[in-house]
Amino acid sequence: MRHSLVRVFTNAMTKPPLMRLGTRLAWLVLIVLSAYYLYRAVHYRFLVPNRLGPELLNKQLWYFGHLIVALPVLIGAPLQFVSTLRSRRPALHRFIGRIYVAGATLAALTAIYLGGIVGEYEGSRLPIVLLASLWLFFTLSAWRCAVRRNYAAHRLFMIRSYGLALVLVWLRLMYDLQDWLFFYVANEEVRDTTREWASWVVPLLAMELWLSWLPLLRSRKPGPPNSPLIAATSLAQDNPR
Repeated sequence: MRHSLVRVFTNAMTKPPLMRLGTRLAWLVLIVLSAYYLYRAVHYRFLVPNRLGPELLNKQLWYFGHLIVALPVLIGAPLQFVSTLRSRRPALHRFIGRIYVAGATLAALTAIYLGGIVGEYEGSRLPIVLLASLWLFFTLSAWRCAVRRNYAAHRLFMIRSYGLALVLVWLRLMYDLQDWLFFYVANEEVRDTTREWASWVVPLLAMELWLSWLPLLRSRKPGPPNSPLIAATSLAQDNPR
């Protein structure tokens, strides 16, 4: 573990200065957008009249609970990607990671309830439930890989989990740009449903393109003997039609 952390730190320090600057600027923009759209979401849900539901146990308690457990996720997640923190303070990295896993798990479960059971719009229920389920799966998978010390897979699942945690940014950003992004959708309800789907499907596809598909296309190494593709090919050859 020590050698892998040192290698990550060394690789981060050997990056070109322009690349390091671009990474920091990207993180700064992402953090500013997260703070701004978190404020927008809190204002819309908690400060606009009649947005919390008529009764405490109907929606209000669930919305407050979802916000409380989601805040540590949004605040702590960027720290998990700081290479110097991982290399110099691994205990703190693990502590923040446990908080993230607990908060993301509870936030995903409350999102499933709020979106699938008491959701306001019928067209939004399925995309919210699928989003929350995938978020829960990625989060628990990242935790499982960390426990098994498979840090390469842990990093990939953590990136996917955080990417879906930022759905409040993608959703609100698409809302602000909807006249340009969804100009072809005139019906407001259909446009709302389209935003709900696109707010997590588009980021998920972008992450998979970056994490999985492009590396596979660039790789010149053959797959392992027990890979699903080779196994399927062998099975097809053994059982011709």
